[in-house]
Amino acid sequence: MLTLITVLMLATFLAVILSKRTSVLVALILVPVIFAVIAGFGGDIGEIVTKGIGKVAPTAALIFFAILFFGVLLDSGIFDPLIKFLLRIMKADPLRIVVCTAVLTLLVAVDGDGSSTYIIVVSALLAVYRRFGLRLEILATVAVMAAGTSTLLPWGGPVIKAATALNVDLNSLYTPLIIPQLAGAAAVIGFSVLLGKAERRRLGGKVVPELAGAGAVIGSGILRDGGGGSSRFEGHAVPQVADVEHDGLDPSDPTLKRPKLFWVNIALALLVMIPLIAGLIAPVFLFIVGAALALVINYPSLSIQRDLITRHAPNMIPVTSLIFAAGVFTGVLDQTGMAKDLALSMASLVPEGAGRFIPLATALLAFPLTFIIQQDTFYFAVLPVLAGAAAPFGIGAEAIARASVVAQPLHAFSPTVAALFVLLGMMKMDYGVIFRFGVKYGAGVSAVILVVALLTGAVPL
Repeated sequence: MLTLITVLMLATFLAVILSKRTSVLVALILVPVIFAVIAGFGGDIGEIVTKGIGKVAPTAALIFFAILFFGVLLDSGIFDPLIKFLLRIMKADPLRIVVCTAVLTLLVAVDGDGSSTYIIVVSALLAVYRRFGLRLEILATVAVMAAGTSTLLPWGGPVIKAATALNVDLNSLYTPLIIPQLAGAAAVIGFSVLLGKAERRRLGGKVVPELAGAGAVIGSGILRDGGGGSSRFEGHAVPQVADVEHDGLDPSDPTLKRPKLFWVNIALALLVMIPLIAGLIAPVFLFIVGAALALVINYPSLSIQRDLITRHAPNMIPVTSLIFAAGVFTGVLDQTGMAKDLALSMASLVPEGAGRFIPLATALLAFPLTFIIQQDTFYFAVLPVLAGAAAPFGIGAEAIARASVVAQPLHAFSPTVAALFVLLGMMKMDYGVIFRFGVKYGAGVSAVILVVALLTGAVPL
């Protein structure tokens, strides 16, 4: 009976979400509470929910302060020297421009917020692409597949959701993913090289004159040329496009820049990242202290600190509130015995000898499912079922969680990703353009990550 109630609960959750009758947050709270009462746990529902929320509280705190930490560092201009450096070394070579796009996006996306990543990258490079006649779909494609690869970081949305849904430790989930993620980043660079070379051929070869005298106003999306006229590729004249504005979109207030504190901020970032990756100190402690230090070092004024917290709240609150709501859902599944009962039932349906392939099946399912449905639905409704089916075969929840995130570079091209439309809006590009041009590259990067994850054992086979 409990298995039947659990299946009905998951089916109801899916139906409510897919029909868009209510938000994911509301569904994560009300659906499990109602079915817990139906299952006879009404008298204990308060304790069940409290325990569920308690288990996800460290994760919610981690993502809240990680977003604030990286947001403050971005406000201070920590990436401005990098952007200026990349613009200098790009010269007027299509290959260099495209590869630098990938490098810049991979680095800027460490904050885990897709919208701010796209604003910074597009603001810095859109004028460059327009000026030299490069196809804008290449800028969009490289930025999206690079951002999707960076979301595999432990504070990225999909990793946080997978860890929350399966109640697993973030470090044990992420550490085996480091090599596959680096392989994905290498694949992004590789595809960028291919796209850059294709642009060289399309435009008649490497650009002859360098981008001499050109500079960029970082954060405003304006490229100003010290000279004039047009830039000439071998055999092709490309009209000069100067002073390109981006509808007033500005990723940060220039008055917040702290160039004199650049190396201090670099040191602070390293003090947080090195012990985080090495697993020496609890991530939640690192980001709480790191965010506080970033605020007080760069902005000692109380009013500015308050304004900055308010400024980043739209990025922090939706994610953390969703994690707490997920705590209600997973708490009911765990504390009532629903998860265990369903797992045993699912395991009995798996053919003998096929249990070890569940992680691979999870990864392959993630390719289409995370593209066509919301990630929340996949992680909070589908993933627990898959993990439950794998548990009786000795397959840990961490392995299932890792398998579920390998398709993120492909997912980044999904129409369910709100941040993607920030990029498309800035570039005045139709979704169909990036879908037709870019999805194959996102799938390619995801395939590389999956293969390396299988070879390294991050996803056991």
